Amino acid sequence: MSSRLEHTLRLLESSFPEIPNFNQKVSTTFEKLDNAKSFWSDIYVAHLQKLNGIDIELPDTVFIKVPIISKNVLKRVDKDRQHELQEKLVYFSMKENLFYKHFPHNTILNFPFPKVYYTEDVLSGDGTGGIVAENLSDQIYEVEHVPGLNHEQVLRLMEAFAGFHSHLMKREDKSYVMDFEEGANGKEQWGVEMQKRMFDEIHNFEPLDPDFFGTDRISNIKWSFDYHNKNQAQQRAISAFPGIICHGDMNVTNMLWKKDSQNNELIAIIDFQMVFIGSIAFDIVRVLTLSLSREDRRSKTKEYLQHYYKSFCGFFEDGKVPMTFEQLSNQYKLIFSFATNFSLFGISIYIRMYKEGLIGTADDATANCEELLDRARGIVEDIEALENISV
Repeated sequence: MSSRLEHTLRLLESSFPEIPNFNQKVSTTFEKLDNAKSFWSDIYVAHLQKLNGIDIELPDTVFIKVPIISKNVLKRVDKDRQHELQEKLVYFSMKENLFYKHFPHNTILNFPFPKVYYTEDVLSGDGTGGIVAENLSDQIYEVEHVPGLNHEQVLRLMEAFAGFHSHLMKREDKSYVMDFEEGANGKEQWGVEMQKRMFDEIHNFEPLDPDFFGTDRISNIKWSFDYHNKNQAQQRAISAFPGIICHGDMNVTNMLWKKDSQNNELIAIIDFQMVFIGSIAFDIVRVLTLSLSREDRRSKTKEYLQHYYKSFCGFFEDGKVPMTFEQLSNQYKLIFSFATNFSLFGISIYIRMYKEGLIGTADDATANCEELLDRARGIVEDIEALENISV
């Protein structure tokens, strides 16, 4: 029996402790799901069948996520960095599992995420770590980065964030903060080296459009990737509204939408490896910059903020809303230049993946890369305009 098979079978057995000798009573087959966009995991669907007419409650299938550094990541780093990446994997696995422990399934109004049966941290190397959750694959579809989200989908996400943020503001138990603060557990995901790495990556825009980016335009927004500036803005945001959890990786691959839904129903938000305590506007910025065309973001940002705020107010029945729309707008402007560090970094990575044929089709690659590059142009222009506000 392979070590991976032993690993997944053990995760399954741990998921159903009420069934003694699980692997003797249940026949299991595994289906590995291909996903070129997955950077930090292998994904399986386990098909479960009860043996010998055993009368036990059991789902027909479950979803298993095994933390592992994907080939998409490894091919872009030298061997010296692979140990560093393994440490990140351990850290990300622990944070995602802590999220599910602090926030059980169906406890947050309007903020959906999958039911989780079992979590295990990565301890060392292969053979440990994973999440066993309900399998939603037959019910959902995913959106591609291009064209990105439609108008109704953005509205659903604004409603989801409003539900999550209002829950956090009303929650008396704030013990989760200790686990998700930057630097908790001796780690920091947005440290000096990461800031530098993201800034170095976006220099790849320069040869793609030298007329716009030139030789200095990227260098002139280096202040927005500065570790001290980022931390200063983040602390100002946290001081205004403490205890807000940011997903940290709100791109379209982490949003699951219901098939054939008339109102673009959001079934689940997934992948909480990169959660941290930050600004109430951080994930909003990430959604609007990564998932909308430049034109749509520019023309509709105020409408989306207003929709978020209306939804947010609806969660406070006594009318005592702890935030004004002006404060929300100020948070957006304050954190925009730093929340978009990872947006620009992600856009550059996805352009490279399109060009290398790892995602999309060859026929669409040129148009998709141009659309992503246009989003980058708009982000850079807005960072330039917000320098006096953000620092």
